[in-house]
Amino acid sequence: MNAPRQGLYATIIAISFALHTALIVEGAAHQLASTRDAQGQLLVRQLAEDATLGVARQDTVGLALLANRYSQRPDVVALRLLAADGHVLATGGNAPSRSGETFQQILLQDRAQSGQVELTLADISLGEIIRLQWLPLLLSLLIHAFLWLFYRVVARPKQFWTAQAQTADDFSESESTETTPEDTTNTSIAPEPSLQLKKADAASATPKVYPVILRVTFDDPKSLLDTLTPSIAQKYFSLCQKLLEEAIRVLGAQMPNDGESTELTVITPFGMNGALVGVNQSSTPALGHLLLLAQLINLLSDAVYRRNRLEKRFALHTHTVISEAHEESDAVAQSTTLMQHAKTNDVLIKVSDSNLSRLLMQFSLTALEQATDDTQNSELNEIMRLNGLRADQAQLIERARAQILGKPTE
Repeated sequence: MNAPRQGLYATIIAISFALHTALIVEGAAHQLASTRDAQGQLLVRQLAEDATLGVARQDTVGLALLANRYSQRPDVVALRLLAADGHVLATGGNAPSRSGETFQQILLQDRAQSGQVELTLADISLGEIIRLQWLPLLLSLLIHAFLWLFYRVVARPKQFWTAQAQTADDFSESESTETTPEDTTNTSIAPEPSLQLKKADAASATPKVYPVILRVTFDDPKSLLDTLTPSIAQKYFSLCQKLLEEAIRVLGAQMPNDGESTELTVITPFGMNGALVGVNQSSTPALGHLLLLAQLINLLSDAVYRRNRLEKRFALHTHTVISEAHEESDAVAQSTTLMQHAKTNDVLIKVSDSNLSRLLMQFSLTALEQATDDTQNSELNEIMRLNGLRADQAQLIERARAQILGKPTE
């Protein structure tokens, strides 16, 4: 027998799902709008810095190349570089007729207006929202489907459960009268223990793949590490490893409790090639935690470098990179590529557009300097450098640094 009033309950479930969907979409749209505003302000400032000299000289060729470079971003639908009299010097964009939010900034040369830049970013589309929020929407759909099935089972009349119990009793009685002791012995064969053990061993031997990697390497342009004796090198690596573990522990204890814990694992301890730290999730809070940890490690290495140099002992600066796995490459391979662009005390990061958009609202991140090769340009456009911290973030790092360096490190 069916559950009563299924039509009414189905209507309630459908309305609930529609409300949840609307709230998810509206929340995502608001978040994306805030992110787009932050991106627009950042891009228009960078464009203004790059275009100031060209506009002052009215270098139309150079400005056209500059506009073309910024137009490579798919969200830039229109771009204009104007002289002081309003004359258009260069234009760009992927879809000038498409609607979007326009960001403007006046260019100043010797405290006088020399021109203006205008940048239009595309409006947020429903497809973009669904692409970013497909998991919450799917979970909401599954939850409402479960509630519908649960109601159909629980709300059935008691006669159904009585009939089910009677059927189970009848089946049990027939089984007990037809099964012989010999049959029971033949049907209760246990699985072979050795097979179970092999499966467990095979599972434990499978290496874990981390979605995000923090790589720490030494800034050693003169290859000084190769000149150390094994005992001195091992002592220095042990010191760096202890600082890394203390940084993970102390910073983890002082991080604000946002309801999401970041599990950090030292995959490769410090050696000639530095150290690798894996992260269990590719979320914005986890990436923010890693950015602070990377900055803390560089500060600790700098303090050790200064002290050891005063005492005529060996030490090196470090640089750090944070990489996120994608379809074409895992996070470890990505971090190796990023290290080719790192300088002393650098914190570089390359993550997905969605995570980067959220990080730009919390951290000061700037793109790397552009190279002359077009292929390298496209790669550098995706790498960001940590350019500074907010006051509360800097205070958090300083407290952790003081706590670690206040203890013996050797």
